[in-house]
Amino acid sequence: MNLLLKIILPVLVLMGSAFAAKKMLESSPEAGRRSFPPPVQSVEATKLDTTDYQILLQSRGTVEPTNATTLVPEVAGSVVSVSENLVPGGRFAAGDVLVELDKRDFEIALTQATAQLAQARAALQQERAQAEVAARDWASLRGNTKASALTLREPQVAAALANVRSATAQVARAQLDFDRAVLVAPYDGLVLEADVDVGQFVNRGTAIGRIYSVAAVDVRLPISNRQVDWLDLESEGASNKPPVILKASIGATQHTWAGYIERVEGFDAATQQLNVIARVYDPEEASSMPLRVGQYVNAEIAGKTLNDVFVIPRQALRANDEVITVTPESTLERQLVSVAWGDTDQVAVTEGLQVGSVLVTTPLSSVVNGSPARAIIDGVEPPPAARGGDRRSGSRTEGGRPAGAGAGAPASERGNGEGRGAGRGEGRGEGRGEGRGEGRGEGRGEGRGEGQGPARGEGQRDRGDSNNRPAASRSESDASATSAKEPTLVNTNQDRT
Repeated sequence: MNLLLKIILPVLVLMGSAFAAKKMLESSPEAGRRSFPPPVQSVEATKLDTTDYQILLQSRGTVEPTNATTLVPEVAGSVVSVSENLVPGGRFAAGDVLVELDKRDFEIALTQATAQLAQARAALQQERAQAEVAARDWASLRGNTKASALTLREPQVAAALANVRSATAQVARAQLDFDRAVLVAPYDGLVLEADVDVGQFVNRGTAIGRIYSVAAVDVRLPISNRQVDWLDLESEGASNKPPVILKASIGATQHTWAGYIERVEGFDAATQQLNVIARVYDPEEASSMPLRVGQYVNAEIAGKTLNDVFVIPRQALRANDEVITVTPESTLERQLVSVAWGDTDQVAVTEGLQVGSVLVTTPLSSVVNGSPARAIIDGVEPPPAARGGDRRSGSRTEGGRPAGAGAGAPASERGNGEGRGAGRGEGRGEGRGEGRGEGRGEGRGEGRGEGQGPARGEGQRDRGDSNNRPAASRSESDASATSAKEPTLVNTNQDRT
């Protein structure tokens, strides 16, 4: 019998302990779940309105001279003088002597031609005098009979006259060669190339340099097929030609030059792009920095004008022509729009938006319709949200105390911890309460888990005097569930918070 009791009794104790533990676990209060509102996103936004938008077509090209000249001597000779400005980049004015050849040969030829002209003129005068003598003799001898042309020496006079004219032409040619020995600048310009020096012998037709006029420069600009539709090339007259702004960064400064489209060359066979010629007059005076030949520039060509469109920043347009707007309820909403034109900075929208709509300009990775937002519209902060007296995010009050605070907790305990952090004791209080005692665990868990301000005060007081006051801080729900009345002890130690 004793042996049977020794065997059965431990088994019964273990079974009873397991049953009691199971009941305790089943009857333990579950941790409450708190629902948090979705986070409010702060975004930059702007209020939309329609406007007229001037399309600017982007292109680029290299500056070329409008008028360029290759220096080629028209006579052969030795170079005796070269202008100090005849170097690459040298500046000259119209009429300046650039190159001078040896003139002695041309001077001799001019002297000979002049002498031949004088002889021809003397011969002509002699023939004319003889013709007059012959006419008088015929009249005195034959009377009214008509004399022949040969009798009157008309052929001799004509031959002498022809010799005079030939000699005159020879003098003109010799004078022209003499003048051509000096190369003179035809206009104001700059030197591109120079390949000549003093003492060099040059032949007729040999290129010795290249110059260009500074009155105007051209830029060949390629236009894509998409851009051609927005370029107005049908207008006639200089005043109706599309304006062009050329830009170039030199150092840390960006310079601009104004011009217009002079003409259209046609499509390039290799690139299938339309080439247009932009012209800038007075390139050295059009800006603080001269526009030089060979310089690479970006161009903005004024295209057609879109009327009553919404112009939005490029960063506000998402993939698949989608934008984000802010509704009157301060929530985000995705909308599809119709884009008529866009460049790297702006986009012109014709459909999908309304006047007064608030467009989000802040780039967002992902957006769900209905998400709350705090929109800063055109730099203006929204008004602050209305707040209740003790109402804060994630806390609920009933009669000035947390909804889950125990009724047995004194007012002094509920007030000592008011204002401190909320949400720390929801899981922590419940777990520690069961293991460390009813007075300490229930008071601490109920107070800290539910309320924001009073919760921490009750928990701190429970830690200080839970041994003297085991049941004073229990909640009303736990007190009603406990049938046995426990004596209340008064703590004589002063509480410290």
